[in-house]
Amino acid sequence: MKWENVREQYPDRWVVFEALAAHTEEDTRFVGELAVIDHFMEGRDAMKRQHELHKAHPTREYYFFHTSRENLNIVERKWAGIRGFRA
Repeated sequence: MKWENVREQYPDRWVVFEALAAHTEEDTRFVGELAVIDHFMEGRDAMKRQHELHKAHPTREYYFFHTSRENLNIVERKWAGIRGFRA
C-alpha cells in the first residue's frame, strides 16, 4: 500500500506500519510500499504498539505516523558511541 492510500483509508489517525519496500538516499529513508498493522486515535498508543512490534521483531522496519502528514519524512540518525558502558 502507498502512503497516499493509507491517508485516504485512515483519515486523522495514527497508523503503525511495516515498511515492505524502502531505500535510503543520503540521510532520508523513503518507503515505497507499506503494510498497515494497526491504527489509533492517540499517538502514545501507536508508539507503544510500534515499540512492542520492534521488540518482538527487531530486524523488521516498523514506524508510526499520523495521517495528517502529507509525506513520510523519515530521517536516519547515525549514532556513535557505546550504550551502557560503565568504567
